[in-house]
Amino acid sequence: MGIRPLHIRNEAHWLRELDLLDADPVTWERLRNKSSISTFVTGPLPPVAASILKQCMLSGGADAIVSRKAISCRTDSTRAILVGTPKQLFRGCTSLDGQPFGLTALADEIRSALEHPPELQATMPAGRGMLDFGSGPLVMGILNITPDSFSDGGLYLDRNDAVEHGCRMALQGADIVDVGAESTRPGSLPVPPLEQIERMVPVIEALSERADAIISVDTTSAEVAEAAIGAGAEMINDVSALSDPGMAPLAARAGVPLVLMHMQGNPKTMQERPMYDDVIQEVYTFLEQKVREAVLLGVPEGRIIIDPGIGFGKRLEDNLLLISRIAEFRWIGCRVMLGHSRKSFLGELTGIQEPFMRETGTHAVTALSSGSVDIFRVHDVEGTRQVLKVSRKLGFE
Repeated sequence: MGIRPLHIRNEAHWLRELDLLDADPVTWERLRNKSSISTFVTGPLPPVAASILKQCMLSGGADAIVSRKAISCRTDSTRAILVGTPKQLFRGCTSLDGQPFGLTALADEIRSALEHPPELQATMPAGRGMLDFGSGPLVMGILNITPDSFSDGGLYLDRNDAVEHGCRMALQGADIVDVGAESTRPGSLPVPPLEQIERMVPVIEALSERADAIISVDTTSAEVAEAAIGAGAEMINDVSALSDPGMAPLAARAGVPLVLMHMQGNPKTMQERPMYDDVIQEVYTFLEQKVREAVLLGVPEGRIIIDPGIGFGKRLEDNLLLISRIAEFRWIGCRVMLGHSRKSFLGELTGIQEPFMRETGTHAVTALSSGSVDIFRVHDVEGTRQVLKVSRKLGFE
């Protein structure tokens, strides 16, 4: 006799336990809505609507957590955090049906979220190639052909060195090689488009012929991106999220994936006292708006990738919170990329100042985020591949 707790990470673990019991596999269908807690946050609600929402959720066994000031109407609005099992939330929605203040529509939205969460396509066309997410996260290898990038500036300025390194990353398992000719490290200055093109185009031409990987261009300039695509690039990584009005139309015409990243400020100023009231909500809203903008300009949602921008106008606490809750960004309906490799927040945590020595911290973040991220942008491709293989076997993905 005696009990022990079960720490069950995913559906496969549940099915294993049921199989060990020789229980009916159909049990999982009944268990699914009872074995997990679902959590949603609403937009602003007037206090009276928040009170009704709370009572309706409580009647179903769930809860709606609202501002203390909402109960006494000492605030104009409050968001609500909805918490409960799917079954409890469904019952709460039944109580919301017919209620005023838009609560009936909110009930429909909650039911839709529970029944039909965003489904991301397993594949994404990329020029002549394809990004296949069916086997887990993809790896994007970083190829900086710059004199001043924070980690590897100057290492691959020579054209032959750059091409060899790009080919080496592809052989090590990089699904994507991201070529950038302009540093975006804190304090860096813009590089004229013509200079970027002169550095980049010969490298991309060679890589497109020799490397078995999708070639991505890392630039904020539509002029540079167009030249890179002409040279063989099949993806655009725009850390400024459409600061150049020509970027989205170019991606739409070329039929290539487009990465949109959040950055507060610009590389020169972004780390000068960055500040947020709610970093998750602010970054989420920014990316959601940029996705809508790109879609209106012709880029299919299924070819947009979003990146919360770790280290781009973020404090240590912002970076940690964004990484720990990065799964929430998939709700926008796009694949999610994480660029954390060797960044300074890892140095703040470990005391390691030399970027090259931060690979252990980088791999720790990769392992812990592997179930929530679709593309990891990293310097160490081979090490990242090993991390993802182990993480997958442990059930983190």
